[in-house]
Amino acid sequence: MDEPDFSLGNVRDELLRDGDDWDKFSRFWESLPLDPYMGDGGTYRRRRYAAISYGVEDETIRLTDEDTFLQSKEINPLNGGIARRFESVDQALLDTSVFRRLLAHFSARIAAAAPDEPAPPVRQINIHQHRIVASERELGNPTPEGIHRDGVRHIVMMLVDRQGIAGGVSTLYDNAKSPILTHKLADPGDYIFLDDRTCLHSVSPVRVLPPNSEGFRDMFFLEFC
Repeated sequence: MDEPDFSLGNVRDELLRDGDDWDKFSRFWESLPLDPYMGDGGTYRRRRYAAISYGVEDETIRLTDEDTFLQSKEINPLNGGIARRFESVDQALLDTSVFRRLLAHFSARIAAAAPDEPAPPVRQINIHQHRIVASERELGNPTPEGIHRDGVRHIVMMLVDRQGIAGGVSTLYDNAKSPILTHKLADPGDYIFLDDRTCLHSVSPVRVLPPNSEGFRDMFFLEFC
């Protein structure tokens, strides 16, 4: 389990079909509320959150009653130790074909990677929508907590869009915190899929590119618990 386990790809190339409406999916990032819990005082992150139960066989999706997101201080020294409550991911996003294909695809990959482990009939998954905003007065910091892991089993980190910015380069590390990969998610649909138990990660700050007064980096995260 110590060997870093990750892969790169683009979901639009690999699993979406002509009938899947990426534009409809990506519009759910246009109205994310401000994250009020930033321990560094930053106003650069907007986000929504939901926890779901996913029926692997029948592909049913159910929002759970868990409306708080809690990480330990060991996992997140900046914002950990606080029960954070965010506005929920829109139910209409959960109904999109893009989202449903993502769940089915990555659930199947997790099961295939561990054929000797019985697949649970229901998977618990955290969903995060982030928009990191860079402006002339403030850098955007995708990982203000620094090098970290999320404390789950597997993570999908997928770019939805980026506009008017430079930076936002991801670095993966082994469990000794030695860098093993530097990679920029550049095109909508680009992703990093990793076993959180074998890798740590960070992302460099983003800055606005002139002549823009503001730019952003939209990300979608699936955390398989």
